[in-house]
Order: sequence, then C-alpha cells, then structure tokens
Amino acid sequence: MKKRDIRRLVRQLIQIVFFLWMPALYTSAFSGVRYVIEHIREGKPVEQNAFLIMLIALCGFTIIFGRFFCGFICAFGTLGDGMFAFSQWVQKKRKKRLPKIPDNWGKRMQVIKYIVVIVLIGIYALNLTDKFKGSSPWEVFSMLYSGTIPSFSYLAGWILFLLILIGMCMKERFFCQYLCPMGAIFAWLPVLPFSVLSRDREKCIPKCRACQVTCPVDMEIKRDQKEGGECIHCMQCMDVCPKQHICLGTGKKFNGNEIPFILIKLVLFILICTFAENL
Repeated sequence: MKKRDIRRLVRQLIQIVFFLWMPALYTSAFSGVRYVIEHIREGKPVEQNAFLIMLIALCGFTIIFGRFFCGFICAFGTLGDGMFAFSQWVQKKRKKRLPKIPDNWGKRMQVIKYIVVIVLIGIYALNLTDKFKGSSPWEVFSMLYSGTIPSFSYLAGWILFLLILIGMCMKERFFCQYLCPMGAIFAWLPVLPFSVLSRDREKCIPKCRACQVTCPVDMEIKRDQKEGGECIHCMQCMDVCPKQHICLGTGKKFNGNEIPFILIKLVLFILICTFAENL
C-alpha cells in the first residue's frame, strides 16, 4: 500500500472514531465564544467552565499544529466528507452530474463564514438569541445525532441544515469553506511555521495545478504561506503532487513521515481534551 493510501486510510479512521466518540466538540467550542460574549454583555466575570476551556484548548492546538481539528476530528467536517463522497458515488452510478460552484466564485464565497461569525457575535452581544431560537442547524444536527427528531419549532434550523447538506453534496467541504463560524475563528489564528504546508513553485511541473484543483478549500500551496489559515490539513495536496515535494514548513524533515506526525498530534489532542474535561 502506498503512503498516500495509508495517509488517507488513517485520516478516515480518525474521522470515524471522533464522529462516534466526540461529535459535540465543535458545538462545545463555539458555545465558549457565546459564553464569553454574553458574560461581557452582562458585566459578569468570565469564569472557567467546560465550554471556555474547550475553546481555549482548540484555539491553542490550532496555533501550534494548524487546523488538524478541522481536517481530522470535527464531526461536521466528517459529515461533509461523507455527504460529498456519497454524492460522487451516486452521480457516477447515475451518470449525471450536479451543478458545480464555479471556481471563480469559490475564493469570493469564503468571506461568507466571516460574515456569519460576525452576525452571530452581534446576536449574542445584543441579546437577540431568543428571537432566533430554533434556527440553528447545529442544534438540529445534535438532536438528530442523539436520536431526537426536532419539533416544528426548529423549522428554520431544519431548512438551513437541509440546505447545508445539499451544499455538501455539490462542493467538497462546503460548510467548512463557506459557512463555518469556528472555521472563520481558526482561520484568523496564526499557525507556527513548522505546521504550515508549503511548496517550491519553481520545482513544479509547468502549468501543473493538481494540488490546487484537489484542495477542498480552493487553496494554492505556496512557499510562504501567509494565507495558510484556510488550510484544513487534509493533506490531499500531498496525495496528488506528481513531484511529491509538498511538505511541512520546516522543509524536508517531515516529508514522507507525515503519518507518525499525525499520530503524535492525535495523541496530544486526546490528552489535551482529557485534561480540559477534568479541569
């Protein structure tokens, strides 16, 4: 089995395990954002709780290791990958293709998630949460996951959730790239150089765009990744690079040894989550 196949298999196994084991990590982290904003609005001290600790833990981990959480662990990201893979299988069987989001729209639409997070922060800051009760697609997902069918009061949330599922079928990582408020926060964070993917464009095959075409978040890998915040560390670019010279920011040190590095990050992530839960 080739290294790229092993990388892909390892990633899929990690995604399945965390989807079954810790599906609420995403909502817990964003609940930390809501908690901080609402306490500041009410003039209350921001005290330690599970949501705040999880938010700090995920942000700290992202600064050190990049968006490993998004690419390997987030339940919503895994749902998106599953929906897109299923959609591709159905389209292939039926020999019909769904409409695609034009390439020139992709980068422009990424700004939507920043608007989403700003709107949500405004809702929490202005104490308008009750006016939007039942409109959260994440609450609908959480209820469905736990085996509960959301009531009619969640109609808006149902509609948004179904629209997101349709988008996931049309575009890989649709939600992560265009709508995810936590993704917007993670993209704002700096990432330490040794956790940033890079490539030397001069060594590429002329006019080769394999990594950019394959990237689920429409990112172009460069030597100096000043826009690396969008990268979800899925490593699909490594899988398709004909020259195999896409590597972590430290250069060739980890090139070809990404699997042990992935496992190290996984163990550290589990230890951090366990520690955070016990605080």
